[in-house]
Amino acid sequence: MRVEEVLGYSGGDTVRGRRRYEEFVEAGVGAEIEDPLGVGRGYGIVGTREFIEKIRERYLSAAMQRRELPALRRIVRRVEPERIIRVVCKELGVRREEVMRKGYGGVARGLLMEFLYRYGGMNQREIGELMGVDYSAVSVGRKRFEAVRVKDRRLLQDVEQMKKLLSQG
Repeated sequence: MRVEEVLGYSGGDTVRGRRRYEEFVEAGVGAEIEDPLGVGRGYGIVGTREFIEKIRERYLSAAMQRRELPALRRIVRRVEPERIIRVVCKELGVRREEVMRKGYGGVARGLLMEFLYRYGGMNQREIGELMGVDYSAVSVGRKRFEAVRVKDRRLLQDVEQMKKLLSQG
């Protein structure tokens, strides 16, 4: 950026403009200002908290539903895996030990794997380690869950309810 451009923000390349710019810099040197990059950390978006929330709500929540935009997964706030486990267990009425047990045949296990992947920021290997299975079993579990989900209206409603609970922070 050229000097003329910078000074243009404070009145131009004049004695008054240079004085105003000098005052601006001096005021900022000792002041505590919120780091805009720090505010955006974890989202991939820089701006005020209000701006970040506005972007997340308006654009990212809908985009997360579309599988063809996987890069957006990194931008949306991640939900703690333990919170996901608690919500899934509570809403589906299953105990944590039960759903985490290898060989558990209920839909809750596949749903949990899917939510950990989509909203917990975990990859299939990490989910497998958490749940005591190989990453390929996670892939199979997620696919089985998806096949059941598309056919079961009640499950679809439960999934939407859990998404709302997880998005409430």
